[in-house]
Amino acid sequence: TVIGSGVDLSQFKPAGKKFPTSLGKPIILMVAASTPAKRVEQGIGAVARLKTGSLLLLGQGPLDERINKLGYKLLGQKRFFHTTVDHDRIPEYYRRADLFALCSESREAFGTVYLEAMATGLPIVATDDESRREILANSAVFVKNVAGATEYAGAIIKALRLKSQLRKKALARAKKFTWAKIGDSYQKEFKKLFS
Repeated sequence: TVIGSGVDLSQFKPAGKKFPTSLGKPIILMVAASTPAKRVEQGIGAVARLKTGSLLLLGQGPLDERINKLGYKLLGQKRFFHTTVDHDRIPEYYRRADLFALCSESREAFGTVYLEAMATGLPIVATDDESRREILANSAVFVKNVAGATEYAGAIIKALRLKSQLRKKALARAKKFTWAKIGDSYQKEFKKLFS
């Protein structure tokens, strides 16, 4: 039995405090460690193809220096900001964003950040694979060729255009991953084991 992760809907929700920023709109949020598997560089390349918009990157990792160099080179300080924050402040950053994008490699495990983005009501751009489709269903725009910045950028533009529709779908989908429902799933499996 496979049981996914959960999200705290009292913490991750559309209403509440927002991180103050002067980044240009729309703000594309990416929450990821700077590792090759997260494909942060491809995300920077995709946002750089947009005429407007900024990338707000949360997370750290071994490629931070390279990521920052590329981000500031392609987007500049008015369109790129990279930081790390305590987990209890992350909802402020989700609420500030207009879209969530993360096209990690397919071997990545269950992505809790997608649940957080859905619970906040963000349209999402993600890798087109079985895991992401299982988590996101019809609440996202999927990218097959992540290496090609053209398709990735096109998916961002499409998701922004469908923002209100995807927002409704994301909020509804997030309710399937509440900790109460995930806890019930574990309880049922434990009962099966011990009966």
